[in-house]
Amino acid sequence: MTKHYRSKDGSAIFQFEFAPEGGGVGVWCLSYPSLDGRDTDPHKTHIFDSGRLCFAEGHAPSNQRRAEELAQQWAEYILEYRRSGRAQ
Repeated sequence: MTKHYRSKDGSAIFQFEFAPEGGGVGVWCLSYPSLDGRDTDPHKTHIFDSGRLCFAEGHAPSNQRRAEELAQQWAEYILEYRRSGRAQ
C-alpha cells in the first residue's frame, strides 16, 4: 500500500510504501525532500539506501495505523534534521 503525507507546515510531500512483514509492517519512503547537503548516514537519517525506515529493536510497527504514525513522525524528524543538522 502506498500513501502520501504532507508535512505539518505544508512545505513537503513524502511518499511511503507499507507492506506486511513478519507479523508487523515494513515501511519504505519512496520520495522525500533533499537533505540539502546533510549527512545521509542511516544512523542520523534513520533510512537505509533502499528507502526502508530504520526502527530501534523492538519498536517496529506491528499494525498499519502505527506504521503510518511512525512514517509521519519520521517525515517531521527528517525536515527538522535538514533545517538544524541535529540528529536524534
